[in-house]
Amino acid sequence: MKNTIYVVVIVLCLILAVVVFLMTRSGGSGSIEDIPRGEKMFWVKCNNPKCGEAYQIDQRDYYEQIKERMQANPLSNQTPPLTCKKCGEPSVYKAEKCEKCGKIFFYGISKGMPDRCPDCGYSATETSRKERLAKRRQ
Repeated sequence: MKNTIYVVVIVLCLILAVVVFLMTRSGGSGSIEDIPRGEKMFWVKCNNPKCGEAYQIDQRDYYEQIKERMQANPLSNQTPPLTCKKCGEPSVYKAEKCEKCGKIFFYGISKGMPDRCPDCGYSATETSRKERLAKRRQ
């Protein structure tokens, strides 16, 4: 009798675990193909001092090109550069555009906040944090 109760409890726990697993797992595969084209654009900038071109690239195209370059050198732990559409050199990296002054700069170039503009010092992350803290204090 005691063993029967243990078996029933174990079976119910296993069924519950399967139900929770099926209900909480993600629906998508999380692949690049799941990213819709034209929905989000990234700023990129050429690091070649003779060029410096900055332009926007589709999010999906950006990740496809990064994936392609990473497959060429799978042991690298750095994001590989993309090829610049102006100068043709492999020197294009993801960039940020300052919401305040419009300068396009490389993410992480300034100390402190990685999205801090090197010209005007504005950081969207810092501003957002300050606004949230102010709301909490109210």
